[in-house]
Amino acid sequence: MGGCCTSTPLEYDPAPEEPQTQNDERKNEQIKKEGFSKWPFTGILSENLGFVAIKKFKNTPWDDPDYLMVSAKRIGELKHKRLVKLLGYCFHEDEGERLLVSELMPNDTLAKRLFHQKDMEWSMRVRVACHIAEVLDYCKTARCYSYDNLTANSVLFDMNGEACLSSFGLVRAIISYNRREEGNVETGNVPYRFGVILVNLLTGMQISPSQASELINGKSITELIDPNLKGEYSKQEATIVLTLASECLKCDNDDASFIPKDVFSMLEALQAKNEVPSSEMPKPQEEEASSSSQPQQLAP
Repeated sequence: MGGCCTSTPLEYDPAPEEPQTQNDERKNEQIKKEGFSKWPFTGILSENLGFVAIKKFKNTPWDDPDYLMVSAKRIGELKHKRLVKLLGYCFHEDEGERLLVSELMPNDTLAKRLFHQKDMEWSMRVRVACHIAEVLDYCKTARCYSYDNLTANSVLFDMNGEACLSSFGLVRAIISYNRREEGNVETGNVPYRFGVILVNLLTGMQISPSQASELINGKSITELIDPNLKGEYSKQEATIVLTLASECLKCDNDDASFIPKDVFSMLEALQAKNEVPSSEMPKPQEEEASSSSQPQQLAP
């Protein structure tokens, strides 16, 4: 059983486990390359409008389909240019599976670009931080105060190279909140997790949330800054980002639900000084991303 968060009907088409055509091979290879081979699904809009991203959950505490339906519809109503649009949901009672369906974001995650490609310029890092702070601030105004497991994998890049926030974590956060009294799932701490992302952007390091405060404690910006930047960054701006990260990491209680307003305003000011082209993707990737037949990396 499933439903739509929009007026467009959805059909779900699992990709074959073994490639059958050149297009299938390319689609499956993309999924495997991004580390998501355990979710070998693509989705196609019934109006033939292209691929969608499908996130599959199994053995979840969401035993009541109404939790998923109500939460998905609520998040599907949100509209922001930095938020990946949630399109639909589906649940299979026999197999205990829950599916969420969203727009396609073709240009990788922040995690891949920071921790694997390692080629993101400083100005783009500031841009990403500002855009994610912007969409989280929007979510706060929309009374969506929680985001489940906010990480660099939750940040996706659209076909123009702009950073967007996956909507999957918002649905999971609402369901987690509804179920929290029963002790099944804990909600995420948005400001703290955003602070971890700022540390990721500064250092280029993939760290667990519990390590973030210890990593930056008592360290100078020259000790922390990502060596892959090769010195091409503003020390003054990086120091500001470090200060903002420290402020967010102080919000380590479960009740903290949104980024302090001064953090958002400071990032906006930095972004204004760092206007850069949207995309830093190499030419070949830009060409591949423009193809409507290529699926997105799925965000956890």
